[in-house]
Amino acid sequence: GFCSYPWVLSKTCMNNILDYLNKGISDLHPYEPGRSIDDVIAEYKPEKVVKLASNENPLGASPKAIKALEAASDSLHLYPDGDSKNLKLLIAKHESVDIDNIIIGNGSNEVLELAARAFLNKDSSAIMSKHAFAVYKIVTQSNGSKIIEVPTTDWKHSLNDFSNYFEDSTRICFIANPNNPTGTYNSHDEVETLMLKIPSSVLVILDLAYFEYVEEDDYVDTNRLLSKFPNLLITKSFSKIQGLASLRIGYGFADKSLIQALNKIRQPFNSNSLAQEAACYAIQDNEHIDKSVKLNAEQRSYLMKELTHMGMDCIPSHGNFISFKGPFNSEKLFIDLMKQGVIIRPVALYDMPEYIRVTVGTEDENKYFLQKLSEVLS
Repeated sequence: GFCSYPWVLSKTCMNNILDYLNKGISDLHPYEPGRSIDDVIAEYKPEKVVKLASNENPLGASPKAIKALEAASDSLHLYPDGDSKNLKLLIAKHESVDIDNIIIGNGSNEVLELAARAFLNKDSSAIMSKHAFAVYKIVTQSNGSKIIEVPTTDWKHSLNDFSNYFEDSTRICFIANPNNPTGTYNSHDEVETLMLKIPSSVLVILDLAYFEYVEEDDYVDTNRLLSKFPNLLITKSFSKIQGLASLRIGYGFADKSLIQALNKIRQPFNSNSLAQEAACYAIQDNEHIDKSVKLNAEQRSYLMKELTHMGMDCIPSHGNFISFKGPFNSEKLFIDLMKQGVIIRPVALYDMPEYIRVTVGTEDENKYFLQKLSEVLS
């Protein structure tokens, strides 16, 4: 029966409530963020901390965005622009699309969630590569949908095989390009070939959170894809190259009718004024972007060389991180390095229990990481 006092929840009452959780939530493994600097200092008290766990920009936020935030404090009592018009105008110019093709999210993660809420339910399924970004599984399972994983080839999305795994119930196909945590990427031709194979009733989400770090000439051309496929949603983030991770801002762009549908379930004021303002400046800060790309290319190559020299087996990466395995237990190494003040990321959650992922940092950060790695393994 009902509890006599509804504001006092007994164990029995809670069990009754939890019995009605939506399918998939009760056994859902939540996303595990990287350990914070404050956590590591409090637990291990190292003399110095280098955080290389969450694929953040080691150069920090766009200087232009920082200056913009310093002048934005006078409007904190006002609601933000619910449609993010100024930011959408700049994104439209940046992406060569119309403003109506764009949706702003509380991080690109929210755009993924909106798409999942719109198209996934207990009668549907979503397809994704094995070892892909953990949020794809979370948004699929939390909507009660079936998860279909496609095995990788050399850690890379086997897009040629994806069409063999589609079911009548499949409504979303997730593609991370480059993929986190493997760092592998797929070419434009590979993505377009997949798009031509699959039915138009399947929404393909192309997650390009790390696209700026890819140097290859055969990488995806988003405008060519969008001009051909109305069932394509592309997502991008301001958290990585622009360094605005703490402000939680990202966006998606797609056919206007799809964006209109997603906007119907988007929360009002989902992106705050500070995030919008900072993003407006960050997207135009080409100097900071170029400097970040250059640093990443140099230091990624350096880390790959040094890790390989140490006997590590590295997955060749096109992102701002490297996943590697070696003569260590990944969970033990994770803790041993934290005690030395270096925060990296074990990736057992991605069915890669032997691997560790390290973010590409500055030269000093990378040398400190390599020094401590050598010490704890000796």
